[in-house]
Amino acid sequence: AAGLVAGQTSTVDGLSFTWPHVPNGEPDNVPADGQRLDLALPGSATRISFVGAAINGDHEGKATLVYADGSTEVIDLSFSDWTLGGGGGSVKYGNLVVAKSAYRNQPGGGKEPVATHIFATRPVTFPAGKRPVSVTLPENTNLHIFAVAAG
Repeated sequence: AAGLVAGQTSTVDGLSFTWPHVPNGEPDNVPADGQRLDLALPGSATRISFVGAAINGDHEGKATLVYADGSTEVIDLSFSDWTLGGGGGSVKYGNLVVAKSAYRNQPGGGKEPVATHIFATRPVTFPAGKRPVSVTLPENTNLHIFAVAAG
């Protein structure tokens, strides 16, 4: 209902990403814990953004892009809290709102009437002639990544 469909492509700021398609009850995101993720970006991609949200408040993080030539670049991977502090906060870190829901699900099937959000980080433009092949995520499991957007 918020515009994200499992397994379907969506866009944010001209960048495309595929929303996760997983069985009910299975994780649909990756908590950032310092792990390395290999990237399979389109050959024409010149920018990247990460789709996700923070839990337990706003959280700042730095990730490291590794380019095909072995060089690296530290980039911002910070997210606003998915409920914007229970409704009293604001979007931070240049995050873009990808989707918004009027409630969040509760264990047992109830709905809590607090708006929830999915964000995209401020896009990073690659240096001329560079192509990222992986990213090392920050060590902060309060940052949750659902997808990588590129274009």
